[in-house]
Amino acid sequence: MPTNRLSHSRHREDVRAWWADHLAAQRKSGQTQAAYCRARGLDPKYFTLWKSKLRQASAASPRMVPVVVTPSVEPPVSAVTETVPASTMVTLRLSLGNGLSLSLEIAPGALPAVVRELSRLRC
Repeated sequence: MPTNRLSHSRHREDVRAWWADHLAAQRKSGQTQAAYCRARGLDPKYFTLWKSKLRQASAASPRMVPVVVTPSVEPPVSAVTETVPASTMVTLRLSLGNGLSLSLEIAPGALPAVVRELSRLRC
């Protein structure tokens, strides 16, 4: 006779989703955390525990930022860098809010075009 038992990881995901639904419902309800828990028979200590767990998981998970490359009428940066000696290259360092950084070696003449393209990105 087959059983309908969930795997441990699936059960954990279901519990996490159940608490995430309650946290979202409490925010939408306008009720205090204590009032929301009391009305639904939830233990406020577990509510606070899961609120903390889900907040930490959200902060720790990497977020993907879409990057769209569009054709430009200006010469590509790679074409410019081939004719410029490495000693005259400009290093552009971007430090992102999530702790990651990006370093680019750019020909001085191409810097305005790169900055213009970066400013068009929606993050």
